[in-house]
Amino acid sequence: MGESNFKNAAPYIIVALLFILGVGLNAIISAYREGAKAKEATTGEYQLASFKCAECHEMWPYISTWMLSAHKKVSCDRCHTNIDLAAMEKAHAAGSYRQPIALKAPMDRGVCLGCHSGQRAPSMPGDLRDPHPIHFEAGVNCTACHYGVTHFKIAQRDVFKLPDFSNPSNWRPELVRTIATLPYSRPTMHDCFGCHQTVAVSLQPVDLKGTPCAGCHTYSVNVTPCASCHTHFTGSPQQR
Repeated sequence: MGESNFKNAAPYIIVALLFILGVGLNAIISAYREGAKAKEATTGEYQLASFKCAECHEMWPYISTWMLSAHKKVSCDRCHTNIDLAAMEKAHAAGSYRQPIALKAPMDRGVCLGCHSGQRAPSMPGDLRDPHPIHFEAGVNCTACHYGVTHFKIAQRDVFKLPDFSNPSNWRPELVRTIATLPYSRPTMHDCFGCHQTVAVSLQPVDLKGTPCAGCHTYSVNVTPCASCHTHFTGSPQQR
């Protein structure tokens, strides 16, 4: 009777063992992949990445964006000086973290000034000009303009809601390149209008260099304020 029961239960036992084996293999493969990713981010060109930052898959959105940024040779903890590794490891183990993982407060400009000068001459695109010293003396925080410099504003843009980006493990530099573009990679006029609201315009993603202002603005436009930011304006809507 006992032998008969064993024969009847044998298929179920085999299925259970195969299931356990499959789960175990999946865990081993996942651990191997995570280890490979961590090794990639901590060797070669990216050897300055913190091991702890690269070890966990939930951090890969931030590692991948960092790899494509101008700060890719600056270690994570050079800017993120108040990292609580114990709390992060606890959240990882409990699965209690939430994406996006974002700063609770703006990066203090003292961190930026550890490498950068507040008096430097900025390299602005096109004919734009930006008096850095004026903003610096007014106490404007660096990240008020440059908050996308390393991670391309992925938290503010809700990138994690996009199908290809919902799983942090999918974040690789080749995928991130599709979203690491203007106007998210550096400040644009849109960022200026967050504080400077004296000029109301609707920007279009086209190159209008050499086009008279009146070519688009058929109504009366006072372009005098434009000259405060654009070096080519002389006060006439026909001159640019």
